[in-house]
Amino acid sequence: MSGIVRKLAEGDCLLTANYANCSEYLGPHRRFILWVQGCERNCMGCISPEMQSLTGGTALSVESLFNMIADSHKIYGTEGMTISGGEPFYQADRLCGLISRVREHFDFGVIIYTGYTLDELEKSGEEDVLRLVNMADVIVDGEYISELDDDRGMRGSSNQRVIMLSDRYRSCEDYFDSLSGRKNHIYIKDGKMQFIGIPSGATKRIINLVSDREV
Repeated sequence: MSGIVRKLAEGDCLLTANYANCSEYLGPHRRFILWVQGCERNCMGCISPEMQSLTGGTALSVESLFNMIADSHKIYGTEGMTISGGEPFYQADRLCGLISRVREHFDFGVIIYTGYTLDELEKSGEEDVLRLVNMADVIVDGEYISELDDDRGMRGSSNQRVIMLSDRYRSCEDYFDSLSGRKNHIYIKDGKMQFIGIPSGATKRIINLVSDREV
C-alpha cells in the first residue's frame, strides 16, 4: 500500500488497542495514554504484537475519545496525552481531528511514538501526516531494534530519537534520556497482564514468564 495513512475504521472512528485514563509512566506529568491498533513493521521483539493486526482492536469515535480525555483532565488533572501503538501515523487524519477537538477546550501536550523517522514523515508529502507532526510537542521516532535496546530512557532502542518539536517539555529532556524513564506500571485487565511504560529488561523477563497465561 502506498502512502502512510490508512483507512482502518469507518466514519470518524479511530481503531484503538487500549487506553489509560491517567498514567505517569509514559511521559512527564499525568497523561492520558492512547494505544492505536495496526502496524505492519513487525519489529523483532515487539512488546505489543497484539497491536499489529490492521483488523483487531476496537473502533472508537473521536467524540467518545474526546469525552474520555476531558474526563481525565477534569478528574485527574492530566496535562497531556501520549499516543503509541501500533503505528499512530496510519490514522493521522483521525488523530488530528481528536487533538484539535481537545485543544479547543484546554491546553494539552502531545507525545507520539512512531516507527517512522521524522525525515520519512516530512518527506511523505501527506497533508494529514504533516499536520500531525506539527501538532506534536515530542516525537519518539524510528523502528525498534532489539539488539540496540540499551535499557535506557523513554525509547525502546538507541537508534530511536526523542525529538523536541516545541518547548513544552524542554525542561524534561533529562527525564526522556534517564534510567528512570524505564519505570513501568504492570496491572491485570480482563485476566491478562498489561503494562504502561517502556519495558525494562526486568519487565520483559516478567512478561515472558507469564506470557499467554491467565492470571
